[in-house]
Formats: sequence, structure tokens, C-alpha cells
Amino acid sequence: MNQTVTAKPNQITDHKVEYLPSLTALRGIAALLVAVFHFEMAAARFVPAAQSMFFEKCYLMVDLFFIMSGFIMMHVYSNHFKNNIQASTLKNFLVARFARVYPLHLFSLLLLVVIVRWLTDWGNPPILLEQPSDILPNIFLLHSFGFTKIYSWNIPSWSISAEWAAYLLFPVIALCINKKKTISVILLIILVVVAYYSIMYVLPRKNPINPLIPVPHNLNTTFDYGYIRGIAGFTAGVLVYLIYELRDFRKAFSSDMVSLLVIIGIILSLHFSLNDGITVSLFAILVLSITVNTGRIASFCNRKFMQFLGNISYSVYLMQIFLQEPFSHGMYLPGTIGVGRGKQNIEFFSGAMYCMIYLILLVLLSYITYQWVERPCRKFINRIWGN
Repeated sequence: MNQTVTAKPNQITDHKVEYLPSLTALRGIAALLVAVFHFEMAAARFVPAAQSMFFEKCYLMVDLFFIMSGFIMMHVYSNHFKNNIQASTLKNFLVARFARVYPLHLFSLLLLVVIVRWLTDWGNPPILLEQPSDILPNIFLLHSFGFTKIYSWNIPSWSISAEWAAYLLFPVIALCINKKKTISVILLIILVVVAYYSIMYVLPRKNPINPLIPVPHNLNTTFDYGYIRGIAGFTAGVLVYLIYELRDFRKAFSSDMVSLLVIIGIILSLHFSLNDGITVSLFAILVLSITVNTGRIASFCNRKFMQFLGNISYSVYLMQIFLQEPFSHGMYLPGTIGVGRGKQNIEFFSGAMYCMIYLILLVLLSYITYQWVERPCRKFINRIWGN
């Protein structure tokens, strides 16, 4: 998951920043959909692809995270790199981002290694997804750059590697936009289009489990070219924010009708498995419309439970692996038919019930790690090394 930050006033910044609660809620919804996608891959597929591709295509929620991240970074930090990139400003930015993404990533990775290598016999011999040689690339956030042969260990965390790559580029992107806006926007649009097109149609991608199986023309790249995917989505979010700054666009996209039409378009795009570029484009519009919405959708997003889901969404994203792990080592839910990742099918109502239990347990687990790991570590790092 590439996660985002909706900063509250004076939070790791030296100026007041408007809080955007709708994006917090959207982040929570997206995290749960990623969790359902992985439930279907790891445990039991309860919605056959022949009936709907909706959950099968929910890997694209990670691209929504990237777009939200670029949008929020512009919202919170753009003015920090308005005239130049000062060492102190860059340091505070990187410390804040490191404090946000790294502690829980490291905690979840090391906990998984301990469980697999010492507390169980799952690592003897190690499965393809849990090779000891892949631990260091995961620790150093290099596991979206092709340093591993497959998505490994805490599988969703590849996006944290890609997100970190985007963070490193952001000060330069923000400075270029502040200095030479027109040419920068043109070049960034070209970058996004070329990156997405290359992932889908140009780059030599291979199925990591069976190289003989053709890879579909989609954006579902992770361990190999995930960093390109992350930078492209992040940059798209930066561009969306530039539109957000235009008052006429805010007014045009602020109604419930616009947001509902975009949401319906996304549902249909996922259901019918339209080209991933179409879905990502709709995600960009969704981020804009949800942010500026002034109707019932904004009220729904402001509800305490939706804000709660958004606040724990990063924990939801990274801790889901622990509920999926037993199924990677031979566990099966009653009623499943078939063997192999993504091939364990189950009747709809039974699968939906299991999935609901899985989500409830995941939310409870995520609340614990949010309260006792994620938030305390973030505060500690910012207090010691931050602004």
C-alpha cells in the first residue's frame, strides 16, 4: 500500500495545512478492498471471475494509494520546496516520511521472519515467497526494483518500496513545478503516460511462478517494475492536485452526482475488467471529486468509523499478511475446492462469511498495531530526528 498522509494543522510542518477527511475515509475503503483481493488470492475465491472481475482487479487499489499520496504530498509539502531544496527542509521531509512508513514495515517483516523461521516449521524448506536471501532487499526497501525474483515475505510491502522512491523524487518535482510550471506539467504528463504504457505493453515482464504463462497487459507489476508504477501513480496525484488548486474545477466536481458517477464508472471498469489505464484515470478523477465534495458523500466520509478505518488503513494494509500466512503453508477453509494461489474456490455465501470474519479480525489486529507500534514509533522518530 502505498499509503498517504492527511496532515492536520502544524503536524510535521511549519504552516497550517487544511485537513482532508474524505481522503482518509477513501484510504480506509481502499485498504479493505486490497485485503479482500488478497483473501481471494490466498484463502478462497468466492466471486468467480466469470461472474465479476471486481475483486480480481482490486490490485489496482494500490494505484489509488499512489495517486492519493502524490496529491497529499503536494498539499502538505509543496511550499517547502518553493524556491530551493534546503538541507534542513529536505531532512525534515524525509524524516517525517520515514517515520510514517518504515517502522511498521520493519516490524511486520521481522515478525513474519520470526514466525516463519523460528516459531513454526514453515521455513523448512522455505517456500518461494519466503526465501532468506530476500530479507535484506525487503529491509532496505529495494523489493520493487527487481532485486528479488518474486513478491516476497510481506507481499503488499513492495508498494512501500515504490512509495519511498517517489518520496525521494518529490522535492525535485515540487521545485520544478514551482519554478517552471508549464513545462514541468507537460513533462510529468508524458512521464505518467509513458510509464503506464511501458508497464502494460513494453517492459519484459514474466510470470514469477511460471515464466511460460503470458503476462496480461495490465499494471499488476510488483517486485520487478513496481517502482515505475509507484512513481507514475504518485506523479498523477501531483498533477491532480494542480487541478484541485483551480477554483472553477473545485466547483465543477463538488456535487454528489459527479462523485457517484465516477464511483459507478470505477465499479463497472473493475467488474468488466476494462483496461487498467481507464480505471487509474477514473481514480484520479475520484480523488479530485471526493476531496472537493460538499454533499452527502463528504458527510459520510466524516463519520467517526470511516475516519477510524482511514487512520488504521496502513496497519490494515501491512498486517493482512498474518491472516493469510497459514493458507500459504497448506491450510484450507472448509468447503474450498482447488489447490494453488488464486485457485481455491468456494461457494459465495460461505466465502463471504469467512471473508467478513477475516476483515473483522484484521481490523482488530490493525487497531492494536496502530496503537502500539505504528503511532508510537512515528511520534518517537519525529521527536528525536524531526522538526
